[in-house]
Amino acid sequence: MPKPLLGASILVVAIILAGVHRGFDVSDEGLYVLLAHPFQENQGGIFNYDFFFRLFYQYTGVHFGIVGLRVLRLLIYGLGAFALAVFYKNVKSETQLSPTIFLISLLGLFAGYGFLPASLSYNHLSVVIAACWLALISFQDDRWIRRLGIGFMIAFLVYVKVTVAILLAGMTLLFLFLEKKLNWVSLLSLLLPFISLELIFYWDLGENVLLRLIEGLSVQTARADYQWWTLIKHTGVGVFWCLLVFGCSFIVFRWIKKTIIQALLILPPFLFVFSITRITDEWNHIFLLLGAGVWAWFFSKYHFFQLYERDKIWIILLLLLPFVLHFGSNVYWMRIGIHYLVFWVLAWLILAEKSLQWVSIGISFSALLLVFNGLWWHPFEQKELWENTESWEYLTGKTILLTPYQLSALEKLQTQVRGEKEVLAAYRISGIPFLLGKTLPKSPGFWDQDQLEGFFPEGYEGILIFNPVDSLPESFNQDLVRIMSFE
Repeated sequence: MPKPLLGASILVVAIILAGVHRGFDVSDEGLYVLLAHPFQENQGGIFNYDFFFRLFYQYTGVHFGIVGLRVLRLLIYGLGAFALAVFYKNVKSETQLSPTIFLISLLGLFAGYGFLPASLSYNHLSVVIAACWLALISFQDDRWIRRLGIGFMIAFLVYVKVTVAILLAGMTLLFLFLEKKLNWVSLLSLLLPFISLELIFYWDLGENVLLRLIEGLSVQTARADYQWWTLIKHTGVGVFWCLLVFGCSFIVFRWIKKTIIQALLILPPFLFVFSITRITDEWNHIFLLLGAGVWAWFFSKYHFFQLYERDKIWIILLLLLPFVLHFGSNVYWMRIGIHYLVFWVLAWLILAEKSLQWVSIGISFSALLLVFNGLWWHPFEQKELWENTESWEYLTGKTILLTPYQLSALEKLQTQVRGEKEVLAAYRISGIPFLLGKTLPKSPGFWDQDQLEGFFPEGYEGILIFNPVDSLPESFNQDLVRIMSFE
């Protein structure tokens, strides 16, 4: 096992654990923690994995807070890395799991800390579920337990990200067809887990995902950022820029032999694409563009069509998987794609095992940089993590360290919402009611006017905390608690 891998893995875990009780993003992370809140409504929700947290609470009484969700994410990433190591073993027909591949996979997953907050979310769940799906789909046997396991992975995705579930279900059917194992028994094995979960949730909680999707389809599709063409464009933009970098790099690698000249020719278009695609202060998409360049190098050096047929299938699948997992997101692929980079890394190792040492060094350095920057130095929508020094109790027995300014703001707000169980928060500030020990009416997050108007067509009579990034519907005319900044 290369030493940089073990050292980097220990350091990254230490950096993550050192920050689990510090800082909080009231926008996206506010949504994540409310989806894990057992008493939060989620009418017509797009993301419905809250069913699992509610059921877990019903039988155990355990409520995952901010720290709990961050630790849970870390543990789930460990499961994902194990699944990817199983997948690699199956693809390479090895007799035992490789600790090296496990650590490379783990560091690749840790790269996801480079963008968005630290708490467990649908982005992290979808990546780990996809890793488990890969492990199961790569087994050669045709036992019913394998098909049932695949069915559970697809079923889980329905609750986490339904657009990805549809795509992976289609890919599963294609695999079974190519393996000549597509029959009624296989279809039943794939459907049974979803049917079982739906019945369990309806029996215990009085609702399920089908009822929610039917109920909320009109509200969600009315949002401009969730129109089908917009969702396709968000993923297509990532494909376009990666293909541009890939094409330029491939031509240079194929026809120019001297390394220094290759670098001089590739650098200008690479920097141009990086600058054009940097639409925020974030820069982590540089690793995605570098990944497109690495793909170009591999395809220029290795004769893809001379590989074994099954290896070609796995490489194409791993190449496409980041775009498949992104589909349905209203965030541009170039921003969020860092969560899916691990699949490209595994593909490169399948293409050329002799690149293991270079991949180990590269992923060790990249993960350390991305985790430190994404969690401590420039955490998502927050001040530097070391500035969070003041303890705040948001639920009984649950505390988090925040900045002095945030603590002061919460103390003032607390006097204004005392006695309320629910507080409506618009826009993109779900975390503020959560920190005040409240839930939101009807939905765990309100991002724009269309969504707010869809849920409250006749206005809202309760307390509203308002962040003026968008205007309120005309029917909203009550007094507001206005928030200009919470950083």
